[in-house]
Amino acid sequence: MDGKKEFVRLVEKLLMRWEYSHVEAKVYALLLLSDRPLTISELAKETGLSRSSISTSLGRLTREYLVEMRKEGRTKYFTARPLFLEKFLEQPKVILEREVLPLEDVLRRMLDETDSEERRRKLEEIMKNLRFLEYALLRLIEIEVDELERKLNE
Repeated sequence: MDGKKEFVRLVEKLLMRWEYSHVEAKVYALLLLSDRPLTISELAKETGLSRSSISTSLGRLTREYLVEMRKEGRTKYFTARPLFLEKFLEQPKVILEREVLPLEDVLRRMLDETDSEERRRKLEEIMKNLRFLEYALLRLIEIEVDELERKLNE
C-alpha cells in the first residue's frame, strides 16, 4: 500500500475512534496531506464522494476547529489544522462524562436494589474498578489543564 493510502487509512481509524464519521476522517486526512487549500469540488473528485457529504463533513470539522475555511469570491478553500494532541487530550473528559460517570450511577442504583450479598460484593468490586478509572481520567484531565496553562504562559 502506498504511503498516502496508508496515511489516510490510519487517520480514518484514529478519528473514527474519536467519533468522527468515515467521510469526516477521510476529508481531514486528505486536507492534512495537501500542500494547498482544497475546495469541496476537489475533495469530491479526490474521494469519489458527493459534494453534499463533503460539505456536511467540512461543516463539523470547521466547527470543531480541525479545519479552517477561507472564502475568495464564491469559492471556499479548506485547510486542515494538525490538532491530534488536542483531540487526544479531550478523550479523558469525554470518556469520563459519557461512559464512566453514567455507569457509576447505574451501579449505585443496582447496589441500592440488590438483596444478595454475593451480588453486592460483585457490584462493589466493579464500582471500585470504575473509581480507579475515574481517578486516572481526572488526573489526565489535570495534566492537560496544567500543560495548557504552561503553554499559555510561554
